[in-house]
Amino acid sequence: MKKLFIIVFSITFSITGFSQIIENVDEVVPFHEGLAAIKKNNQWAFINSNGEKVIDYRDDIVKSRGKNNIKYPYFKEGRCLIRKTIDGIDFYGFIDNTGNEVISPKYLKASNFKNGYAIIVNFDEYKVGKNPILGKEIVNKILEEYIIDTSGKIIKYLYNPRKCSLSQLNDKNAPCFDSKFIGNKMVAVKNKNGTFDIHKFE
Repeated sequence: MKKLFIIVFSITFSITGFSQIIENVDEVVPFHEGLAAIKKNNQWAFINSNGEKVIDYRDDIVKSRGKNNIKYPYFKEGRCLIRKTIDGIDFYGFIDNTGNEVISPKYLKASNFKNGYAIIVNFDEYKVGKNPILGKEIVNKILEEYIIDTSGKIIKYLYNPRKCSLSQLNDKNAPCFDSKFIGNKMVAVKNKNGTFDIHKFE
């Protein structure tokens, strides 16, 4: 009788004490800002602290460097990086914590937000003249760094251009950008020669 009671108690406890809400996920990562990413079949979703899936599985979520230098998706200041690949080139943007796209994937590189700002790399074209013989516009194609706010508004140009064509972006010799925030409204911009310029912005 005692043995039967233990078995019945164990079954009852397992039913009432635990509730399985999400099954068969491949990976689970720590909570950030009340949401945790879960991975299934190479897609990521987000759950809240109640275990409810608040952002469904999608294949455009980007992993960022997080705790212990491990890369996984997470929200920073209400924004999570997403990626869209067009003609073999990756473009980055952001969703909010409901899964809505708030900044469309149009940047060639983007940092996570810090104190309300992110550093992005944009591809720009400038008309510099016209070829009098061929009658064609002469266009400079360059990569440039900017600071944006959480709405995508450009706050500051970082005066750090690199000449580049879109076809060069997947090359090993593609221009590299390693600028970083170092304080409140202060950014260190890494130049082509490896030195840094410090910018303060308002």
